[in-house]
Amino acid sequence: MTRDGERMTGDLRGPGRDIAEPAIQEGGTMQLLVVTPHTDDFIYGVGGTLLTHADDAIHIVAVSSVQQAAARDVARAFGATIEFLDAPYHRISDDATRVKEALASILRERRPTYVFGPPAEGDWTADHTTVGRALLDAVDLSDMFSYASRVLRFPIASTTLRFRPNVWIDLPTSVVAKKIELAAVMTRGLEDDWPHDLVEWEVGIGLQYSLQVGWPSKHAEAFDGVFAIPFKRLPGAEDLPGQPWRGRSKVNDLVDGVDLSAG
Repeated sequence: MTRDGERMTGDLRGPGRDIAEPAIQEGGTMQLLVVTPHTDDFIYGVGGTLLTHADDAIHIVAVSSVQQAAARDVARAFGATIEFLDAPYHRISDDATRVKEALASILRERRPTYVFGPPAEGDWTADHTTVGRALLDAVDLSDMFSYASRVLRFPIASTTLRFRPNVWIDLPTSVVAKKIELAAVMTRGLEDDWPHDLVEWEVGIGLQYSLQVGWPSKHAEAFDGVFAIPFKRLPGAEDLPGQPWRGRSKVNDLVDGVDLSAG
């Protein structure tokens, strides 16, 4: 991934400064903006990349505010700031216009070098694609491409089925281990439905994708590409990960806004 511009921040509307002029922040760091539909989605698709950019400024926008306590702990571990748009879990489409306008405002204010967001299509979870489409509209509204910047969409573990990669970030095994650790933090309070082995499986889905496209590493994150879960044969019911029927009441709690990660 190339550095096409320096971190964009601050008031660019002051006297004598063109609104389209990239602002360079102290230390020459970049600003990375991550838009995640739910608080855990971005970890599987872009968490390793963010860990390799620990010296850059990272801001996370969680569109739905479930698991806030855990999300704040994870953001702190990334050295990131985080904000919540409070759209309803599994009903983000109800607030799609407000989300689009909020994202456009954030983009205009922060002028990030890189924006990471979910796919606008090819994902079977409506919350994910709703946010993906809202982000694309927000990019247009914010005039983001008037300065050096890039939008990179990331696949979300187990739900993004169609994706075309053109950027890969190779990850050391130590970063992968940290990514698994942080993903496990986000499942705090949900361990019955997302045990540690399932967290490792979800992280592995994204990492194994690099092999499917011929990337010579088992530990690469891919952006803007096809994403699939390869099975040689369908597993039996006893081997299906996650056992979603066990999490029905907790899903209802999340829909109702209960923060299960708060303890």
